[in-house]
Parts: sequence; structure tokens; C-alpha cells
Amino acid sequence: MSDLNALARKLAALGATDEVFDTGARVISQAGSPAPLTAMLRAIDETVLDRKLVFTAGDTCVSIVASGRRMRGLSDITPMHETAKTLLGETISREDPASLDASFALLSELFETADPLHVRSMPAERFGSGGERGVPAVDLATLWQIDLDEAPLPPLERFLRANEDTITAMLHVDKGDVVASKGDIAALEVIWQTQVQAYLDAEAKLGGQQDGARLVCLDGALDDGGSVALAFAGDAVALLVFPSADLGQLHGSWQAAFR
Repeated sequence: MSDLNALARKLAALGATDEVFDTGARVISQAGSPAPLTAMLRAIDETVLDRKLVFTAGDTCVSIVASGRRMRGLSDITPMHETAKTLLGETISREDPASLDASFALLSELFETADPLHVRSMPAERFGSGGERGVPAVDLATLWQIDLDEAPLPPLERFLRANEDTITAMLHVDKGDVVASKGDIAALEVIWQTQVQAYLDAEAKLGGQQDGARLVCLDGALDDGGSVALAFAGDAVALLVFPSADLGQLHGSWQAAFR
């Protein structure tokens, strides 16, 4: 990656308005977007001063010492992992490919499917020796075949991915064209053809806001007790069937995707 590309990515990050914080930690990956290891290397690449970056997903917590846009090494891991014992407190180096491979394997195992992934930037701590600088994040991205410029999924797609185990049927329409579907969509096709536009027209007459993202849920709308949701985001509409018991989860993930 050229320095200009890196600068452009950093300026875009500074201008972003969708950063999410949860109990003081920055959410850097949701529903696999961007990929957790991509998000980790981006956080390291954004770190200029000596810092300890604490990455957490569920009960897993890994502390990485970073400085000068470089990863210096792993300083702590909870719960302890057998592989980590030989890596903790050791500065990684391009001259030691075995440690780089082991670090990548460990982080992949712990965080490859992390959702969500959080990071806290903590004060620096004593680590290694002053002459051991570690490896630049951009070099790690090349060695580990990670695309630092991976574009994040739009919020609606993050929402759908986060609920793919809950949604039993889905019809995703963008600018009038069906772009994805799942399960038995017969009932959803009828709703799309006969009710969605009528709902939007009625909402417009009432002065409703049609530009913003919104989620409309019809609890127990189907004969079998299943619920239907209509998710609107710009020109895209998603019609979903989901178990009524998962209504709270659906609303929670919507707030997480669009806040």
C-alpha cells in the first residue's frame, strides 16, 4: 500500500460519522465487517505513540503493544492459550518468521469469527527492549494476506448478516430489483407486490420521514405465528420472516448497525 493510500484511508476514518462505542470501547468490527483481523491491523496502523491496544470479543481479551504504526508483540491474553505462552512479551520481527506465523495463527483462531470486536487504547507499558521496533501493520497485512482497504458492508447488509441464523425467510430488494433471497419467500413476495408501496405512499401522505433507515415489525403476522419485518434503508428494502421470540434481538442488532 502506498503512503498516499494510507493517508487517504486515515483521512476517511477521521471524517467518518459511524464510529460506535460500547461501554467505553470502540467497536471496530460488526457482523464480520470489516473482517476482525483487518480491523485489528487498522487499529495498529492508526497507533503512532506507544500504546497498549486491548482487543476483546466475548470472553476473549488480547493485549497488543503498538507504536509507530507497528505491532511490537503480545503482552497479555485471557483466557490463557497454550500457543500464547511462547509469544507473550516477545517482540515480533521479520527476521523471525516462525513468530509471525504463530502470531497470525493465534489471532486467527481467537478472532476470525469475532462479533463484535472491541478495542481500547490504554497507556503504554514496558515491553521488550528499546531497539526492538516490531513490524509495521502494512507489512503484516502483506505477509498475512489481509486487505487493509476492505470496504465495510452497508449497515443494512451488516444487519442482515448479523441475523442470518434468526431470519428464516428473506427478500432483499434494492432499487426495485431482487438482490438476494432466502427460504420460502412466497408470502414475502405477496407483501412486496401488494403492500409495501401502499405503505410508503400512506407514510408520505402523513408526512413520515422516508429518507432515514427504519425497521417496522409485525409481531405474529403469519398464520404459523412467525413475525414479519420490513427494513428500509435508502433505496433498499428487506422483508424478513423471523420467530416472534427473537423480536428483541432483531431490534438490538438494528440499533447496533445503524447508530
